[in-house]
Amino acid sequence: MLIREKEANSIKEDKVTLVKNFTTLTKEYDANFVSRLIDENSLTVIEKTSLPNLKNVFQIKEVINCLSEFKIFFDFFRKLFKYEMDQRDEVDLFFSFVTQVGESHTDIEDVYIIGLNGKIIYRIYDEETKDYEINKGDLIFIPKGLKHKVIGLTPRVIASIGFYGKKNK
Repeated sequence: MLIREKEANSIKEDKVTLVKNFTTLTKEYDANFVSRLIDENSLTVIEKTSLPNLKNVFQIKEVINCLSEFKIFFDFFRKLFKYEMDQRDEVDLFFSFVTQVGESHTDIEDVYIIGLNGKIIYRIYDEETKDYEINKGDLIFIPKGLKHKVIGLTPRVIASIGFYGKKNK
């Protein structure tokens, strides 16, 4: 895992931050991975898209204890950015097996998104609208309250690490 000082400072300042090649992933996070993860851990899958022709976006909540890499990512961000503990902090997976566009939304937590599979655009609506391309191993930080939209250019799997507590700078 690699975050340079400039990128860490940007996150500390609550700015959208893209980190290309944040981590090297040797595991294949594809449909077979998702299927095995669900079966082996008796996880519940939630369909997330409410738009009728933009369906097939799914979420698996609370996967932090399913695989060691998710716990490692979670602990890395918590310690690096000194988040206060909150019982809602968690790692979730989002995936789709088709290209799709999600709904514009804001999150009430700071979110660290790691690309596990596929090519995704995160459209951020800040002072100006800006697109960030995420691929396998890339990271994007989106601070709480910032409107954004996900555009899946291919089928995708991402890890979403959310912190609700205060970040101590």
